[in-house]
Amino acid sequence: MNQLRIPACFFLLFCCILLLSCSNEDSGSRENTTTTDTDVEVTTEDTSERRDPYWQQQSVGGSAAEKKQQIVKKYKSLLVFHANDTMQVNKTYLATLALARNSSLGPVKTKVLEISEATDDNVMVDTTIELGKRMKARLMDLSPNNDKSFSILQIGSDEQNLSNTKEAIWQWNIEPLKEGVHKLRLSIEVILSDDDRVNLPTKNIPVIIFAQKVSVGTKIANFISNYWQWIITAIFLPIFIAWLTNRIRKK
Repeated sequence: MNQLRIPACFFLLFCCILLLSCSNEDSGSRENTTTTDTDVEVTTEDTSERRDPYWQQQSVGGSAAEKKQQIVKKYKSLLVFHANDTMQVNKTYLATLALARNSSLGPVKTKVLEISEATDDNVMVDTTIELGKRMKARLMDLSPNNDKSFSILQIGSDEQNLSNTKEAIWQWNIEPLKEGVHKLRLSIEVILSDDDRVNLPTKNIPVIIFAQKVSVGTKIANFISNYWQWIITAIFLPIFIAWLTNRIRKK
């Protein structure tokens, strides 16, 4: 039995850590979750003090009936953008922009959230943006060049054709480099309008992101969450081998 004491201690320690991590994750989820009636419901209440006033003015909704109507209503021009408003330093996130014509908000929002691997359902919406046959979108860090707040990598081309039947999608990998409240700029430009005009004014939209460092406890919890299968295997395998060896020796 002496051979089982050390592995058993490790097993009990692992169980304690796992229970603590699950408890922290559940409490964090309750704090960050916005109550919604459906997966595509538009959030009308601003839950973050860091949210930019521009998007408060552009928020969709009012009563439940108004929100439902605007979700299914087709808009001549539609912008939907998602980026987590709270991020961890040195962790990469996906930000997604969709531009669409004659489209309903609900399906476009759902698609943006899915491909962003979003942890919340907050999106930025604009139904007044001017669109053209060819569009350009960039996401830029407004910090000084010698003291950047983010590492931003655009996925694919910054210019795309926009049809009347299918949305155009832009994506960026965003990694916060330091703590604090930082501002990005989402820049959208019509390269070629429907009537073949060029050099139209660029629309610049501020994006506010809060970056925070990860605590040691969160790192441990994330590690266990990502690699729990291997951890369990590493713990139970020595216990099983010790038990089997002990049984063989007794025989």
